[in-house]
Amino acid sequence: MKLFRWVILGIVVLGLAAWIITVPGPPRGPVLFLFVIIFAVPAVGAFWMLYQVIRYEKQPLPLILLAFFVPFVFLWYYFERVRPGKHQTRVSSLQE
Repeated sequence: MKLFRWVILGIVVLGLAAWIITVPGPPRGPVLFLFVIIFAVPAVGAFWMLYQVIRYEKQPLPLILLAFFVPFVFLWYYFERVRPGKHQTRVSSLQE
């Protein structure tokens, strides 16, 4: 069921991006805010995810590829892998 919710969220974001791109003229007002969220936030989130994956994951390559090729995958990574108590492989070097 969680996978279904992530897929629906991705389809909604893709639909919003398509709508913003097809609207004539430059984005203004709330559309500008959506534009920034849909097109700028994934880049920042992907860099954060890359940092976390390289630092904490035992097998980082598959997650690095996800960060490069799937927009908004950092949200999945945060809610499913990083939230406290969810991630069993994370070990800080300060705690050892």
